[in-house]
Amino acid sequence: MMEDIYKTPESSLENGTTASSADYQLYKISGIGIATFFGSMLAGGFLMSRNYKKLGKDAAAMKALVYSALATVAVLVISFLIPEDLNIPNLAFTIPQIIVMVQLAKKKQGNDIDAHVANGGALASDWKAFGISLLVIVALMAAVFPIAMMFV
Repeated sequence: MMEDIYKTPESSLENGTTASSADYQLYKISGIGIATFFGSMLAGGFLMSRNYKKLGKDAAAMKALVYSALATVAVLVISFLIPEDLNIPNLAFTIPQIIVMVQLAKKKQGNDIDAHVANGGALASDWKAFGISLLVIVALMAAVFPIAMMFV
């Protein structure tokens, strides 16, 4: 009973298994921001989902993925509905997404990432986050392009 007080996310996972901080890498907040910049909120949400999964928080992992997918769809729909004669720069859509994802990552995962590092855990490279964001944006474009062509 007393040992439950001292459990960290790394030492006690939701599914009852145990893991050492050295067994896995978490994505940094900066990696989530990079992924969001290059690959949309879906890419940032995917990295947050991977972090949650590695921490044994399966329900939160699913929520991160679903909510980031819904947010990405919402941004795409809004961008398609804006008339072309309004010259709104792409950064007007990108910067708010980055700010939201980075702040969410800090609030929801910042303490877990800090605890992971304090327990000797490694962090995934921002280059890896960048690579994943490219894969996500290619998949997203492959899904959106046929839909966009129907409206042209």
